[in-house]
Amino acid sequence: MAPRPPRTGSEPDTARSALGLRLVLATFGLLCGLSGTIVFGLYEWVGAAVLFAAIGLSAAVDVAVVVHRIRQGPHFQPGARVPPYEPARPDRALQTPVPIPQDVRVRRYLALMALCLVLITVAWVWVRTFSTTGAVVMSLIAMVIPPVAAFVANIGSRSP
Repeated sequence: MAPRPPRTGSEPDTARSALGLRLVLATFGLLCGLSGTIVFGLYEWVGAAVLFAAIGLSAAVDVAVVVHRIRQGPHFQPGARVPPYEPARPDRALQTPVPIPQDVRVRRYLALMALCLVLITVAWVWVRTFSTTGAVVMSLIAMVIPPVAAFVANIGSRSP
């Protein structure tokens, strides 16, 4: 097992993805997207075929980006002999943002989570009587809110 590159203390600012694994996953997504487009296109299910075509297109763009990054050289794909980026120099460092107080971040999080609960409740108590599709759409919107709430709650916090 190869030794890990030394840590510089600037990893959150200079974090990079494992490009080899990302290439494998993007290629798998591209193959799934193409095969789904072909299969659903043969059965003339246009909606599903368009969905899989969009997935395939997104994966193809990701494959192109990953291949471009890999071709840029080892600086973008570190190994045992290639250390991470150099730490930020003080003369070029960005100004540190003013941290947002925790009570403000908690209030934002709770407001978003309350919105999520209201959407789910209204969707399945009231809106479903008029439109099941509307209730499902509201539920899908509510499904996206918790990760956004977690992201918003952590904006402005100090890194440990």
